Amino acid sequence: MTKIPINRQDDGELLGFIEKSSAGWTAQTIFGYVFARAVDEHSVEETVRSQGLNVLQGVWQYFDKKEKAWHPCILKEVFENKVIVIRTNEMGFQDPDTYKRVIIINPTETNLVKS
Repeated sequence: MTKIPINRQDDGELLGFIEKSSAGWTAQTIFGYVFARAVDEHSVEETVRSQGLNVLQGVWQYFDKKEKAWHPCILKEVFENKVIVIRTNEMGFQDPDTYKRVIIINPTETNLVKS
């Protein structure tokens, strides 16, 4: 099944997507990360409307291919097929000694997850 975009009613901003799965419905971020599940379409749509942008805040983790390790990060810019992250410490603070800006093309759960 195709992802169904959920837009904010007042200005049309994309909040995320919903998609039917074999186990029910999934709520997804703008770039497709599944952050909630529900048994019916209405519930999962309300979840995206109320939490779709909020889930993007806070600490995430990305997998650095060169270092072959997971690192904490915050999301700086989010698009459907690309996410720009900034490496942080586990608390979400940027450390000048470990600062790194990373562009993740077509992020999936193999390279970007919520902490």
